[in-house]
Amino acid sequence: PSVWVDDMFMGIPFLIQAALHATDEQTRRELFDDAASQTLVFNSQVWDEEAQLYMHARYFGSPIKLPHWSRGNGWAIWAMREVLLHLPAPHPQYAAILEQFRKHARSLAGFQRADGFWLNVLDRPDSRPEVSGTAIFTLALARGVRHGWLEAGEFTRVVLNGWAALETQIEPDGTVHNICEGTMCSEDVKFYLERPF
Repeated sequence: PSVWVDDMFMGIPFLIQAALHATDEQTRRELFDDAASQTLVFNSQVWDEEAQLYMHARYFGSPIKLPHWSRGNGWAIWAMREVLLHLPAPHPQYAAILEQFRKHARSLAGFQRADGFWLNVLDRPDSRPEVSGTAIFTLALARGVRHGWLEAGEFTRVVLNGWAALETQIEPDGTVHNICEGTMCSEDVKFYLERPF
């Protein structure tokens, strides 16, 4: 079966960059429109409303819910952040993207551990803390606060806790620890829980 994979969100920032480098207004507008539309289409396919998180993937036309992998959620909020940063605010899809960014940010804040990390499978307490997802969430939420998309009073503590957690995982020479290997998708959550770091 066909699969909607949320790492397709990774392509959206490239559409934004292409729009910024476009030499004519029509091409720029078309690229911005494509980035905005893709963001909302992916939301409709891999956003799990019940969990308030993104599934790593979804089999097209299937009700099966795949796990809520940390880095997959990171790519989603990163893509929305890039769209919000550059999409003109009067764009007809801007408000819907901002609303989804805020909804996802509130959900992520609730999954942050007391030590500042997020887990590799966000809603599985038996999952390991994972650095790359933590880094992406910290960056996206910090930018959200900085640009006024998120309330500073609600999210500054989350960002600072994330940053403090990351500092414990980076060596002076730049070596970073505890990053999950890249992965294909699976319906079996054990596949994610057992991924090498």
